[in-house]
Amino acid sequence: MKNKRSNMKLTLRLCAILLLILPAALLAADDGLQFPVQEFKLDNGMTFLVVERHTAPVFSGYICVGVGSAYEKIGNIGSAHLLEHMMFKGSQEVGTTDYPAEKDLMAKEDSVWAAIDDAMKLTRYIRLNEPEKLEQHLKYIEDLRIILDSLAQASSQYVIQNEYDEIYSRNGSAQSNATTGYDFTYYYLSLPANRLELWFNMEAGRLLHPAFREFFPERDVVSEERRQSVENSPDAKLFEQLIGTAFIAHPYQIFWEWQSEVHELTRTDLQQFFDTYYIPQRITVAIVGDVNLDEVKKFAEEYFGPMPRGRDPEPIYTVEPPQPGERRLEVEFDANPAVSIAYHKTAFDDPEEPTFSVIQRLLGEGRTSRLYKSLVLDQQLCVDVGIYTFPGNYLGDLHPNIIYIDAYPKEGVSTDTVENAVYAELQKLATVPVDTSELAKVKNNIDADFVWSAYTNMGLAMFLAQAQNLAHDWHYLSKMRERLKAVTPEDIMAVAAKYFTKENRTVATLVPTKKGGDQ
Repeated sequence: MKNKRSNMKLTLRLCAILLLILPAALLAADDGLQFPVQEFKLDNGMTFLVVERHTAPVFSGYICVGVGSAYEKIGNIGSAHLLEHMMFKGSQEVGTTDYPAEKDLMAKEDSVWAAIDDAMKLTRYIRLNEPEKLEQHLKYIEDLRIILDSLAQASSQYVIQNEYDEIYSRNGSAQSNATTGYDFTYYYLSLPANRLELWFNMEAGRLLHPAFREFFPERDVVSEERRQSVENSPDAKLFEQLIGTAFIAHPYQIFWEWQSEVHELTRTDLQQFFDTYYIPQRITVAIVGDVNLDEVKKFAEEYFGPMPRGRDPEPIYTVEPPQPGERRLEVEFDANPAVSIAYHKTAFDDPEEPTFSVIQRLLGEGRTSRLYKSLVLDQQLCVDVGIYTFPGNYLGDLHPNIIYIDAYPKEGVSTDTVENAVYAELQKLATVPVDTSELAKVKNNIDADFVWSAYTNMGLAMFLAQAQNLAHDWHYLSKMRERLKAVTPEDIMAVAAKYFTKENRTVATLVPTKKGGDQ
């Protein structure tokens, strides 16, 4: 469910496909696109955005929680991702046959884990100072692990596996998923319109009465995801090192939680993280489809009204300092060579941010984009090239972030040659005005992507919830479109000259450990 680097790549590819089938009439009607958004807020601070669309008997619900992995600190890294997993375990009512009995066993599990943790912390001391006791000490830890496993087995007798998902599935759900980002966490699905109260009941249940059941097995699952997604992937390994070098202060620097951190997380850690950030004033709920506002208000008050308002947590104060010079690194992997080039850039609300959106499309959207045409088609230097942003939230990122280029050289072409070809294209962008027709095409494509997505219930719900949590105002959607339309060739030249500089870049090169190794 976790989706970090792949978010923007997947979005761009899907949009490119959708544009091929987008009716011309829809684009022609773009200027008249209106969203009859009805907004209300509960006394506890939870915001609801509702759009009634009675064209089909379905609706989409999208919950945006104002916390992501950037809010984690040393000692609880991995909490946002693991919490997202645990939210699909159900609630104190869903997913169990006897919650009081299950809860009692979970408390015993936690006590045994605490004993294991204490014993593990003593291991180094015993190894250094009382080595004769080491074997007995390790046997004690192993015995505790056996007890923990037996307790987990005992508590599992009360668990109804996958009941949360199965209830939704039996009631016709679609697109049910969740995503842990850096700034936010999202939970979303679509249901038949006559299942609106079911949705409120289910979502309120896990937000008001979560049950972090099967905690230790699920912790292992999250840990294993890192091995599968990062350790075995040359692309992910290169990128992890790239952002870890580009960011030296800001929490965007951690691409994927470390296994050593995840292994130390406790149910108490997760509960504290949940209590701190999963509070109503940090949650926006967007509902789009065949619904009635009065009914939505009624269910919102009934199911989410009892959720207590929490204490506002501290924001992220850390600001990434200006980069004083180029940073370079190499990553060795049994794979074909690659190069990633990252530049620091602005947050979502900066006046220059829309220009980056245009630059990204101009350089890297499809086979006719500048980078692809130059490096892949004309010069025959690469098998593929693309440009993306990170973290890459569709509407922009809360903090200053990076824009980066991935290039994969053809056999026999050096990464140095590819690098220089990329720099030549960036220099051209900074010195030669973009043709007005080329710019108009790019801006139209960006807006068409937005229009297409907004005509789907899930797409509009996503936009509204994200905009509200990002800018504290869903009207940011209209402002964003207008800012994009206003970008000029001069803006592009100025931003390219200001940001695409040697001192502002980080370059990561993948060096094959075996000559000619296949990726």
